[in-house]
Amino acid sequence: MSLFLGFDLSTQQLKVISIYSDLKHHKTYRVDFDEELSKYGIRKGVLTNESAGEIFAPVEMWVEALELCFDKMKKDNFPFKDVRAMSGSCQQHGSVYWSKCAPELLGSLSAEKSLKDQLCPEAFTFQTSPNWQDHSTGPELKIFEDAVGGCHKLAQITGSRAHYRFTGTQIRKLASRVDPKTYHETYRISLISSFLSSLLCGKLTNIEESDGCGMNLYDISKGEYDEELLAVAAGVHPRIDNCSESETKKGVEELKQKLGPLEPVGYKNIGQVSSYFVEKFGFSASCKIYSFTGDNLATILALPLGPNDTLISMGTSTTALLVTNAYKPSENYHMFKHPTLKGHYMGMLCYCNGALARENVRDKINEKYNQPKNSWDKFNSILDNSVPLNGKYELGIYFPLGEIIPNAKPCERRFRFDPERKELLEVESWSLEEDVNSIIESQALSCRLRMGPLLASTSSHKLEDKHGVLPKLEKYGQIQSDGTKHSTNALLCRPSKVFYVGGSSKNRSIVSKYCDILGPEDGNYKIDLSDACALGGCFKSLWSFATESGSVKEDYNKWLSDNFHWDDVEKLGNATHWDDYVDGIGILSLAEQKLES
Repeated sequence: MSLFLGFDLSTQQLKVISIYSDLKHHKTYRVDFDEELSKYGIRKGVLTNESAGEIFAPVEMWVEALELCFDKMKKDNFPFKDVRAMSGSCQQHGSVYWSKCAPELLGSLSAEKSLKDQLCPEAFTFQTSPNWQDHSTGPELKIFEDAVGGCHKLAQITGSRAHYRFTGTQIRKLASRVDPKTYHETYRISLISSFLSSLLCGKLTNIEESDGCGMNLYDISKGEYDEELLAVAAGVHPRIDNCSESETKKGVEELKQKLGPLEPVGYKNIGQVSSYFVEKFGFSASCKIYSFTGDNLATILALPLGPNDTLISMGTSTTALLVTNAYKPSENYHMFKHPTLKGHYMGMLCYCNGALARENVRDKINEKYNQPKNSWDKFNSILDNSVPLNGKYELGIYFPLGEIIPNAKPCERRFRFDPERKELLEVESWSLEEDVNSIIESQALSCRLRMGPLLASTSSHKLEDKHGVLPKLEKYGQIQSDGTKHSTNALLCRPSKVFYVGGSSKNRSIVSKYCDILGPEDGNYKIDLSDACALGGCFKSLWSFATESGSVKEDYNKWLSDNFHWDDVEKLGNATHWDDYVDGIGILSLAEQKLES
């Protein structure tokens, strides 16, 4: 009855899931921070300094939450002794700062005392960790990009342009602007993922390589830290900080020591569970721990996503996660190394405008037809009876919030293409019924347009134009997105499988439109993934344990696909109208070039 644990340390809770070796669910436990640890003064899991734009969490709260969760499991007679391995995920980009005495404290924990009493505050230099919502690093963003020649160059090196929440900008803020003294006193800097695995191992563990891609410090192509970016983060850049060569070299080496080496992607364990948890809760001393990763990375481990498979998360924002064997970075999206598949990457497209933009149109429709406020019935009825591009070469752009992809100011604009004049015209208004179709089509077409280069890069040969796509697109000129011209392969390729998750994935009418527009070769699937991050940790720990012991020899995605409970997934069928939306790609390419950034 072997068990495998998966952890998910998110902003508002700590969740632990256990599964059997056949991937079936065993138990789920959670600690809700606001409900159970409100003494820390948090709200929605964080503390806020609005005037400075700071959003952060007490590290002590997380330490206490881990033990509190295990206490709950113990009261429930959880069979700790049967746990063979564990892994998990944590909110990405946040950092934890260990003191010089941390290694000794972690290695000499007494089961007679609590974790919190033995580690806090002595084991940490900074007592809080920046949250992914933090936006206090504005002064640092431009510095990071300018240091290497702009946002595009930074994305080429690190997989992303500079972001408020990324670890490198947060380190520079502390090292050069907020508290240089405490920064220099710091012994080791962890990501939240390696912080949690350090607690469980009873020793400082290395940052996992794929999660380390979210720091703006790691050169993904070279597989090593970029020394110029380390100099920026440490506040010792020769040009920006006016430092001498020796000062720069010393500062870079100091930060390298603080960060430590990265744990390579793979299946090797990083240690056994700490004797503290063995003595206090009854874990087996041989229970292995495998590197923890970031939450988005763990999400793709919760599904059998192989090369060219895509996950569309349809929540408040829209996120597309895509597995590819090609490194094709852009300043408008993110790329990370894949957490289990060597030579593969995860592309991550994050759109601000998802549910909010759709709901704005829905609300106007409901008001016009005197429908209940939050009902989707009328909206869906109109959408189900629509035809591609409203049959008029129409497409709208609906950004109630400033958008990341493409980089654009808030706007609501409508366009109609004149095929005879080969000209895109802006239309002041059209009917609300036309907006219903257009809002969904424009969102899905944006995903299709930007997924193209990532999918196409995996093809070593020229794709055949089976649907007459290229002649249809000639009238629009060179198709592009975010300043990048698209190859013929990028316009012809399609994803293998597409999985739909999140709140709006329950709306069949919306998902059906996405299915047609994205047009995967091997089908569309819908699944409830509310526990995705923790499940990804469960599956990773089981695969790693089985691979390391020699009982499994397949790559992660093949192993998971063979053992996955496909009964939990609803197959939506194959798309039949992919080629009906070719003109939408051309119209969107032209329309986005008219937006203000």
